[in-house]
Amino acid sequence: MHGGRLHIRCHEQKALLEELENLELQSCIRKLHLRCCNNIISLELPPSCVQAMVNLETLQVSSCDDLNDVKINAEDKGKQGFISSYSMALPKFCKLHEVHIISCSKLLNLTWLIYAPCLQSLAVISCESVEEVVGGSDGVVEENSEFFSRLTTLQLENLPKLKRICNWVLPFPSLKMIYVHSCENLRKIPLDSNTGKNSMKKIQAEQSWWDGMQWENEAIKQKLSSFFMPSEYMDLYQVLGYDY
Repeated sequence: MHGGRLHIRCHEQKALLEELENLELQSCIRKLHLRCCNNIISLELPPSCVQAMVNLETLQVSSCDDLNDVKINAEDKGKQGFISSYSMALPKFCKLHEVHIISCSKLLNLTWLIYAPCLQSLAVISCESVEEVVGGSDGVVEENSEFFSRLTTLQLENLPKLKRICNWVLPFPSLKMIYVHSCENLRKIPLDSNTGKNSMKKIQAEQSWWDGMQWENEAIKQKLSSFFMPSEYMDLYQVLGYDY
């Protein structure tokens, strides 16, 4: 680890968790890059691990070819092991504001982001199996008023199966920029009339994608049309300066 930045390559969940649960490292980690962690199908983080990484600001996960799920699990004291839960009582990544998910071909969704209330920038690139950013219609998730409330930048590229961000409308009060490329099945973005009310600056995507968008009502379309900028190709890796 150098300057609060940690790069990890592991091929087993046990080894990865041992790295992350190193008490001498946890509170020092500000930037975490998980790369080429193959053979890890599901990454299940115990609450103690999340709670200890209090200073984590940036997370990048790239080229983890077998990863299909990330969970923050609630310990069930009445049983052995862990049970999955989306209870908002679980600890959160309170300083995490930037997440890049790149080239994770089997990843299905990013529902764990409900535990990142301060998230400002989200990029999901070349994750061919992702169908939705936040899965299901869990009432706990829907009632979380902090969810995406600070998000300013959303970048989605080369997600051929992506159909939706989530199943309910979000206000996105802080949203400034949306970048979309090669997401041909994404026909609706859960925006409302208050989306980026005083902050929106740019929506950049292919003209064909914009023309095929489905809107909740004509007023939202008219409001957001003034921010649209057609672009047939964007190299988001270069534009956004990703380390990949």
